[in-house]
Amino acid sequence: MDISPPEAPPRDLTQAEIDAFHTDGVVRLSGMIDDKWLGRIAEGVEYLLANPTVLAQATALLGGGGFAGDAFMWKTHDGFRDFMFFSPAARIAQQLFGSTAITAFYDQIFAKPAGSGAPTPFHEDVSSWPIAGDQVCAMWIPLDPCTPDTAALQVVRGSHRWGRRYVPITPGATHLGRREELEAVPDVSDQEILSWDLTPGDIVLFHPAALHGATGTGPERQRRAFVSRWVGDGVTFQPQHAVLPLLWEHGLRPGDPIGGPLFPRVLPTPVPTETGARFDGPQQPHAERAEEFLSILRML
Repeated sequence: MDISPPEAPPRDLTQAEIDAFHTDGVVRLSGMIDDKWLGRIAEGVEYLLANPTVLAQATALLGGGGFAGDAFMWKTHDGFRDFMFFSPAARIAQQLFGSTAITAFYDQIFAKPAGSGAPTPFHEDVSSWPIAGDQVCAMWIPLDPCTPDTAALQVVRGSHRWGRRYVPITPGATHLGRREELEAVPDVSDQEILSWDLTPGDIVLFHPAALHGATGTGPERQRRAFVSRWVGDGVTFQPQHAVLPLLWEHGLRPGDPIGGPLFPRVLPTPVPTETGARFDGPQQPHAERAEEFLSILRML
């Protein structure tokens, strides 16, 4: 089937913004997501929070009540599918990397209720992921206004260039596959922290190897955030010891270029064998894998 190309962003990235991402590990892009996409994301978030999937149940088991969330929503909810394939996000990633191909890695939501005092500890993501390569980015989009004191994302400036990987903060990650060479996350109180006052439609574009976290929310306002993650050229599948659960068939072997039905290419054009089945309808996770994953978490 033919799939329409993604929308163009409202403007091109500047060279200063691209340089800031590579140097600092993070840059704020103001007003890059329009109300149409924000509405579809918010609608999807509310639906999934009210109808939790397997990965939402896993988030509840691991999160201790401080936040709710879900992942790989594009596989089961058409609003998130459409964002990954048709919104400007893929083109923003392509401009950032200057790459030929852009592949959707996965999407995720984080919802903290009003009055949540639970911070998100500083951590990096790539030690939990089954990939290798540097052309990787995350787009953190707030659905509610937030500030550095009310759960806006905070990033340790330049920490993606430290060349270190840290123990995942997820409770039970040691049981799920900790590598002994990983370090404990250091105290970053003496480091420069980058964070901004954000409004819906802004993007915090950051490198997942950078240490990042957030405070709790304020007393009167929830904070919902949607994150899409993207890879460019030269990224390969390396699943050893990864914590990220892969509950759908992906067809990849170690060393393969990232792609396939779980990690579909979006630019320059989608691959029909990767995307066709998803556009026929929602795809639920593999039942046995999902139950095994939840069983492990319940024992932690």
